[in-house]
Parts: sequence; structure tokens; C-alpha cells
Amino acid sequence: MKRGIIGSLVVGAAIAFGGVASAGFIQGTHVKTDLPSPFFVTTSPDGSMLYICNQSGHSVTFVDARTQKVVGEIAVGVQPEAAAPTPDNSFLYVCNAESDSVSVIDIARKQVVKELKVGDWPSGIKISKDGKTAYVACSGSMWNTIDVIDTGRMEKIRSIYTSDYGPRTLDISPDGKTIAVALDTCGSINRSVNFIDLASGKVTEKRVIRESSNLRDVVYTPDGQYVVVTYESPKNWLPVCEAENGQVFTNNIAVIETKAGGKVARLPLDELNNYDGNPYGLAMDPQGRYLYIGVRGMHRVTILDMGKVLNIVRGNSQSDLDYMRDDLGLVRDYLVARVPVGLGPSSVCLSPDGKFCYAANYFSNNISVIKTPVD
Repeated sequence: MKRGIIGSLVVGAAIAFGGVASAGFIQGTHVKTDLPSPFFVTTSPDGSMLYICNQSGHSVTFVDARTQKVVGEIAVGVQPEAAAPTPDNSFLYVCNAESDSVSVIDIARKQVVKELKVGDWPSGIKISKDGKTAYVACSGSMWNTIDVIDTGRMEKIRSIYTSDYGPRTLDISPDGKTIAVALDTCGSINRSVNFIDLASGKVTEKRVIRESSNLRDVVYTPDGQYVVVTYESPKNWLPVCEAENGQVFTNNIAVIETKAGGKVARLPLDELNNYDGNPYGLAMDPQGRYLYIGVRGMHRVTILDMGKVLNIVRGNSQSDLDYMRDDLGLVRDYLVARVPVGLGPSSVCLSPDGKFCYAANYFSNNISVIKTPVD
């Protein structure tokens, strides 16, 4: 495999795209590296390394974040779709969707030291802050488990059952007590998020996102009071103007209050004649200022002002929020930037200090680097 540079930062004025200035977000160039279908990217806890899951290459690439040079590639199982390093950066746990397994990579040695069998189609993974436990979302069409791995023993120790099939991705609450699980249940037109108490392993609440499909990612706000989910609404619930333009889906985020019985706000990413087709991966900076969305169908990263998003959620009743999903002018109230990247960004992540955003571009086989205005 060719070794090379992932991307070099561009210095200069802020760019504009889709009529929205990038407000200090500076796009990096895209240098071809022959990464075979990079589907997922994450960083080491200190931000010095990037770990990239190559879906069709069945491998994980290590990249030095400072020099942006490839420093290693490790073969794993078939179709790796997610990865998470332990907090001490000793091991990387990789979900191999088609192999129904998790590969454990010794990061210093750059080799797989164990392969763990888990449920059908593992597609999301998070590791607890103390590094002792990994939680794996198994999203097979007739599967409903979060498999739990003891990282000290490198063994699966139990399964947590979700309320419905298709747990696609998950996030751990800032206090470490709860996981939020996005359920992309095949055949359902009202897909949902489970909140699961980790001490008991029980679902404490199922929150429905009405008229939803293709739930892709979920992330907590830093205070733990909300989660955000990327999703699409199918054609039967499109705004009239979108249907007339031949749209098949409308593209949204759901903002869900984590308190029992809290609000579920469905907010549009689209505006008239400018659509965020197929919103995918999510990332939020440590202070909760900006939300980054990999928009796979439009080859860009959309950046939202989370303070303005939450002001809308807090300042409106549930009934008022229900009307807002069809307002194609609303996104202008919280849109910060649409930054063009490579083709098909399916995953985004941030450096721990929030100064850089990385996007894994599935179809152009590279990683884009965005310099953020965060000090």
C-alpha cells in the first residue's frame, strides 16, 4: 500500500459554501493515500494519533496527527466499522461488522493480540472512562444486544438487551452511568433511542423519534442533559416543497432531553434547494459549542451552533417543536458553516482540544482536516 500524507492544512481566508461563510473554519486539502474505503476515524486520547477503519480494506491505518503521515496498517476482521482506544492508549478495540467480532490491537506493537466473538454486525463501540469496560452495539437486522467486554481480561462478559432490534451506535453519558443507543430498527417508521442504566443493564426509557429512518449516530452534550441523533425522514413525511423537487428523504437531527419524559426536537438540516443528504457521523467539541456532522450525500461537514440549537429546544413546547421539522428556513438560525470535504464523509471526530476536525471520506479514500476557530 502506498504511504503518504493524509492532508495538509490550508492557511488563508475562511471559505464559503452553499451561501454560508465558514466563520473561521479552514478546510484542509485532500491528498490521495489509497486508504481502501475509510469508514471511521477516531483519535488517540492525547490527539497525537489517528486510527482509521478501512471498510473494504479490512484494516486499520495509524496516522501521526502532527506530521499527517501513515505510520502503520494492521489487518483486522472483515469490514471494520468503528474503533475505540483505551484511555491509556494501550489497546484499540475494533468492530468488524461482517466478521461479528472485535479485534484487540496492541497499539505499541501494532498487532492484533485477540479476536473476540460478539453479536451480529457490531457497528459501534465505546469504552468507559476508567478503561475497564467496552460496550459494543450489535446492529444485525434481528439482533438487539449491547455486548459488554471486560478489557482487563479481554473477554465478553454479558449482553444487555435493547427494546428493539438494530442498535447501531451508542454513547456513554458524561457521568458514566448511562448509555444512549440509537436503534435503527428495520421496518419501523418511528425509530428510537434507548437509555440504559449500566449498573442494572436495564432500559430505563425508550424515546421515539417520530417519522424517522436511517439513524446513524448519537452523541451526548457535555452536561449530559441532551443527546443528538442524525437521521432521515422518509418520503411520506416530506415538506411539500421537497416532495415537489423530487426529494426522497428529508435530513434532520433529533435533540432529545435525557430527563424522563423530556422533549424530542426534530430539527431540519435542509433548506430550500440546499439539502444535507444522508447525515452520518457526529462529533461535538468538549465545551459543547459546535456540532459537526459528516454529510455523506453532499460531501461536506455541516457545523451547527449548539447554543442556538438548545435555545430553540428549551424555548419551545413539544407541540411547537413538532411543527419545526418542516421549516426549511429554520436551519439558518443555527447553521455556522458547510465545509466541503472529500467524497462520502461517513465519520467525523475532533482532536481532544477541539482545534481540528477530521472527516473520513469513504469514496475518495482520504481524510480531510478542518482547522476550527477554537482557541
